[in-house]
Amino acid sequence: MRLREFSAVLAAAALFAVMAFSFLGTASWPQSPTSVPVYNSTSGQGIANVMFDSFAIAVVLIAILLGAAMIGGVYLAKMDEPGKVGP
Repeated sequence: MRLREFSAVLAAAALFAVMAFSFLGTASWPQSPTSVPVYNSTSGQGIANVMFDSFAIAVVLIAILLGAAMIGGVYLAKMDEPGKVGP
């Protein structure tokens, strides 16, 4: 059990180090904020336009998966005894 805890702490520390390096490293960040259109009804080049046109099936499948996860979480939280199946 001690090895498992050590592995989890090591993995979390490695992930933190990679993220800290990517944010604080030698990345060239823009000096001024840029405008990204979320939705543009005239040109169709906004983020929402591209996401729902190109990845419509993926967005719907992710929504179904997240809905099922929420229902499963509520179902598991309602259990009275540990290990008991059902509400």
